[in-house]
Amino acid sequence: MLQNVKRTYALAEFTVEHRAKGWHFWKTYGDKTDIKGPYSSLASVTLMIARQLKREITKRDAANQLP
Repeated sequence: MLQNVKRTYALAEFTVEHRAKGWHFWKTYGDKTDIKGPYSSLASVTLMIARQLKREITKRDAANQLP
């Protein structure tokens, strides 16, 4: 696979909720027993979601990397 070929990935959606003890998130269409949190700020929860998305992109893109 060529490095400069355009690759597009549709990423998972997340649900974010503010509760009395802080911010929580989970995959919208996943198992709701896998709730992450509490996080103290909206910035913290969005950073954690960004890390999850990075892992997902890295995993999907691995097949397209040159040896």
